[in-house]
Amino acid sequence: MRIISCFSALLLVFTAGCRHEEQATSPPPPATQPQEAASSAIRTFQQLVTEQNYRSLGFESVAEVRSAALGEPLALYTIGLDQLKAYRQGTDVNSLLSLSADALYPVTANGQVRSSVTVTKVESGYRASSFGNAEVIKALSKYREAATAFAVRVPALNLYYLGQRVENKLLLTPVADDSRLKLSPGKAVPAEDVVNQLVPIANAYNGLPM
Repeated sequence: MRIISCFSALLLVFTAGCRHEEQATSPPPPATQPQEAASSAIRTFQQLVTEQNYRSLGFESVAEVRSAALGEPLALYTIGLDQLKAYRQGTDVNSLLSLSADALYPVTANGQVRSSVTVTKVESGYRASSFGNAEVIKALSKYREAATAFAVRVPALNLYYLGQRVENKLLLTPVADDSRLKLSPGKAVPAEDVVNQLVPIANAYNGLPM
């Protein structure tokens, strides 16, 4: 998995070592709509992918990138470590979720999800902020069934879930196996069940990258 941060596509050049361009160039103005920013990012993506990095970005060939298209975006919510540590059983789990400024756009090729573009809301519009994250977007897309589904990320624990609301009840679907949790990938469960298992992990977290 590789995520390419994109402060400006004009500031990046891709080599085997994924080196940032030395010469700074003024970035284009933000797009007025997130879809516009994501569509523009596809063209940038096609310039960034090379023979050296296409696999790490999720593609099966460089040629695939020429047919890259956008899928339906996923809104992104986050659950912070401090919120987990402060959670008490019986509290409304919806209060743990914070809407992120980011949205995840799957990037497809030949009808299959290969990679993603992250579009971030900024003060004056929307910008593409990163490319890649192939493993995560493939896992989220694999279990996504409804257009209204959204992604839920627990950054400190490096975990992602698919979220959906059914009859005003928040459900979370694990998208990857985790030996610390008694949860099955692809099986939606009440969010309380997930959070109650995450709390002791959060309390024991030592702050090192996971």
